[in-house]
Amino acid sequence: MTPHPYQRRPDVPRDQHTTTASIRGSLLFALVVMGLFVAISYPVYAVAVVGTVAAAAALFRLGAPRLARRLHGRMTELAVPGIGTVQIRVNGR
Repeated sequence: MTPHPYQRRPDVPRDQHTTTASIRGSLLFALVVMGLFVAISYPVYAVAVVGTVAAAAALFRLGAPRLARRLHGRMTELAVPGIGTVQIRVNGR
């Protein structure tokens, strides 16, 4: 005998938000498939884009700690019109 929805155990959640996750997953899948089709259609451009992104990521990973060490303890004030003055400090971990 199958239990009816109103006879559910109390520890089982009634609201399972699967529609949002499935919509996001479907959109992500469609974007990935489109990206693969574009990459297959234009392989030279795809390699150039992937290489550029990889080089930028490597440069950021190397440059960000150096920049943080250089700016450590320095405080900068930025005047935002209508809001006031914002103080920015860089502290390393």
